[in-house]
Amino acid sequence: MTSPARFHTLRGHGSARVLPALLVAISLAVGLGACTGIPRDGVVHAGNDIAPDDNPAPVFLPALPQKDASTESILRGFIDASSSPENNYDIARQFLTPAFRSSWDPTVGVTVDNGSGRTLTVIEDSATLVAVTPLAEVDQSGEYREVDASPVPLRYEFQQIGGQWRISAAPNGTVIDENTFNDVFSAQPVYFYDPGFRFLVPDLRWFPRGASAPTKLVNAVLNGPSAWLDGAVATAFPEGSALTADAVQVVRRRAMVDLNSEALNADRQALQRMKAQLAASLPAGLSVEITIDQNSQAIDDLEAGAPLVHPRVDARALVLRGAEFGFLAATGQNITVLDGLSDTIAQLDPSAVTLASGQGVAAVLANDGVYVVRAGDEPKLLDSRAGLLAPSIDNDRFVWSVPANDPSALVVYSPAGEATVLTTPWPEATSITALKISRDGARIIALLGTGTETRFVVASITRMGAAPTGIGAPVLLASGGGGTGLDATWIDELTVASLSALPSGETRIVAQQIGGVSSVLESPASSRFIVGSNSVRDLRALTDTGNLEVQRGAGWQARIDGVTLLATQQGIGG
Repeated sequence: MTSPARFHTLRGHGSARVLPALLVAISLAVGLGACTGIPRDGVVHAGNDIAPDDNPAPVFLPALPQKDASTESILRGFIDASSSPENNYDIARQFLTPAFRSSWDPTVGVTVDNGSGRTLTVIEDSATLVAVTPLAEVDQSGEYREVDASPVPLRYEFQQIGGQWRISAAPNGTVIDENTFNDVFSAQPVYFYDPGFRFLVPDLRWFPRGASAPTKLVNAVLNGPSAWLDGAVATAFPEGSALTADAVQVVRRRAMVDLNSEALNADRQALQRMKAQLAASLPAGLSVEITIDQNSQAIDDLEAGAPLVHPRVDARALVLRGAEFGFLAATGQNITVLDGLSDTIAQLDPSAVTLASGQGVAAVLANDGVYVVRAGDEPKLLDSRAGLLAPSIDNDRFVWSVPANDPSALVVYSPAGEATVLTTPWPEATSITALKISRDGARIIALLGTGTETRFVVASITRMGAAPTGIGAPVLLASGGGGTGLDATWIDELTVASLSALPSGETRIVAQQIGGVSSVLESPASSRFIVGSNSVRDLRALTDTGNLEVQRGAGWQARIDGVTLLATQQGIGG
């Protein structure tokens, strides 16, 4: 799949820099052994916790250069050793000439390939080309994205030092086969606040496991969010805040974070928010102690107003079956109605419902348009345009509505019913089949058609106060490699999924970490809608025949029939 320049990639830079950034990332040292690792099928994982220094990750100790080794052996040894970040890639540097040793920069980025299909071509006695086909890349800030690229030749030059061949020129960075990458690197979200400081919004980063990981994670927080989230999220740290030394020590499971004097501009509440932001961004099990210029700070934990880190929804399916709308019991066929809401929704004979957090308000698509329904009130028609998509509703009760055949005609309705047209950042799109707001309200996913292709994208939402004012540049996600888009959903704070109909007539579900790995899941036959719950295993599907399908073991099983609607939930509290 290729994307037009309008669609940004999962990096910290704009689209104008995608090509040179990709060339830098894939002109990184390559490993030549065939391996496998990151799953192309199955369940998506966020990765294991990054190990702090009192619980170190496995240490890779590649071999040192062998006496009288050929240029090919030196190249292979260097490639192997460049996968080990221990002691600032000390072993890999032993394969370099003294003059080049300090100038080679392995931290520029990482290209991940499958380890097969690499070719080595000697072009002269002192130069060799290696071709590698990348699967993914990680930039210097730890941002990961999958790529689809052709083999790229990388040039290595050699020089004899004391009668021994050493590498005198090589691309910066590293290329690692996916299996080794999975062993050496781990994914950890760093967090930023929504503008109202009610939620912590994840920004997934990938760093080598080991003692330096907490330092890299703290620096990632201090350096700010990925570019695509700019303007949509906030940080508690005063501008200019930085570590006094580029090191976070971990002592007895406590991360010691010493900040410079800029952090003195934070008041008591800001300090509490800083602590909460760091605590969420570090691996599970670590606490945080913040000092400023080596001076202790008495920082209490946030209690009142503590941000929500992982918004959850009711684990029960929310369905319309016959004339009953409500939560389906965990076993059996009983439905629990929502007081003051269920009867009104059912009477509208809806085709789509999104239940707001707090479970007292819903956005409803009926035959004559999009309604907002509040518990105990009469339904209010907001949008009567034809061909509307299933609406979404955010934490501030703004309802989002758009026609399926006009993706640029997005209108947002305030709680008072006032309409605002939002400019959309996908002018190439000719159709849209899903538009869903994240549970933290800071991000939006859309499943778009461009005439010949389906594009699954995520973008940030900018706001003035609570009111949405814009959508950021979209980031292209995996959508199953062809087919017609049918539906999309949020699974949790980091994972989304899309449903597509393939030319063969089969349906395909692709789960995608935002900032991470995509994965093709098994899909029940004739699926038409999908709705997330709280994990990939809790993903639900509704078929054309009205069967509610749930995952059981390695496949899917019909849970109940006669379902006409599978509703989306935005959260429990709120």
